Amino acid sequence: MRQPNLRAGNTPHRVALEDAARDGRVRNKVLEIYGRADADWAQAPLVLGRAFRAARELRSHERRFVGEAVYGMIRWRRRLAFAALGTHDAPHLALYLVWLHGEHGTSPALETELRASGIDPRALGEAATARIDQITDQIVRLGVRESYPDWLVRRVVDERGRDDALRLLQAMNRRAPLTVRANRLKNTREELQARLEIEKVGSHASPLAADGLELDTHLNAFGLTAFKEGRFEMQDAGSQLIAELVAPPPRGQVLDACAGAGGKTLALGALMANRGRLVALDVTERKLTELRERARRAGLTNVQALLASELLARQPPSLFDRVLCDAPCSGLGVLRRSPEARWRLQPAELDELPRTQRQILETYAPLVAVGGRLIYATCTVEAAENDQVVDGFLAAHPEFEEVLAKEILGSARALAIGDGRRLRLLPHVHDTDGFFAAVVRRR
Repeated sequence: MRQPNLRAGNTPHRVALEDAARDGRVRNKVLEIYGRADADWAQAPLVLGRAFRAARELRSHERRFVGEAVYGMIRWRRRLAFAALGTHDAPHLALYLVWLHGEHGTSPALETELRASGIDPRALGEAATARIDQITDQIVRLGVRESYPDWLVRRVVDERGRDDALRLLQAMNRRAPLTVRANRLKNTREELQARLEIEKVGSHASPLAADGLELDTHLNAFGLTAFKEGRFEMQDAGSQLIAELVAPPPRGQVLDACAGAGGKTLALGALMANRGRLVALDVTERKLTELRERARRAGLTNVQALLASELLARQPPSLFDRVLCDAPCSGLGVLRRSPEARWRLQPAELDELPRTQRQILETYAPLVAVGGRLIYATCTVEAAENDQVVDGFLAAHPEFEEVLAKEILGSARALAIGDGRRLRLLPHVHDTDGFFAAVVRRR
């Protein structure tokens, strides 16, 4: 099998890359942002978001280059360090130079700088791959080659087998497509596609999600007029499919119990066509404030955003036709978008999550009306957080029975996105993020 190179996803436009790569000011910004993330991986998502928002002095192509470089260095951190110095502790500048070499190829100036840092340009590429192939421990070899911590590689291999694990790990190192969901309240998918063409943005229909469009290029979609008008939302096709699996009934009562900033809430509201009642819960007011703003832009009028404590304190609580529990999880299905998570997560965290996820189901199951459905979803690929949580819940609650995905979406669609019983989306199979969902009904 062909070995992966050191590339961090799709190469940026060559001219812009060369221009930015030669600029010392841009390089310093890359090292500054990467250094902040590397200092505390637990805070990396916040650090990265703030740093990119604050980098207003950069031009658009420079910002794009900085993003490519920082996320490439994060994603390929272990392999870059091995290629540079054969250690986990390579200086940040060395990681950057090796990433630049892998992305940009050699130039006299870059070769000189590599040599000054103690790195032989000829020792990169094939020579580094040969050194990796000499590692005798299969887990360590795979961890260095695909740039993951050993404990995570071992978990994936133990659960999926080496061949499927390799395909999954490789897929999670590739850049995710830029997928949007057409807002049915303002346009059809075809109408949105035509509207984007006016803004010189090409797209093609998602093969999986009914309202999904994959944009033909990566760009700042939030700057498009169509986005500002509420015509679409950024949303992975897998996330869109979970909303479809919820299948909110006309004029129904729907609860999104773990709404966060509201991606699935907005999709559910569009499916409901502003009819019925849609309640979105979260534990932080900050996320609910963002959700309300997004709902206004989308033209949603049937959404009520509440703190979870407000709803649960009511006596008696409301009963709902659909309750979606998009539970907090390890996020192993979205490593394409959050490469820092591989360095942030710890095994003990993953081992504790199923208990939390089961407790969420226990908390919200009483809010399901007779004949109503409880939908459990995650963005992870681990059975312990997925099937085992649902199976344990069903075993303890005979008043609930499973509803097969094919009964909701039809056999053809359900088999395309899972096994006909439950939704199982995988980056290396479907080119979506990794998602799981199962549906149960109160008898």
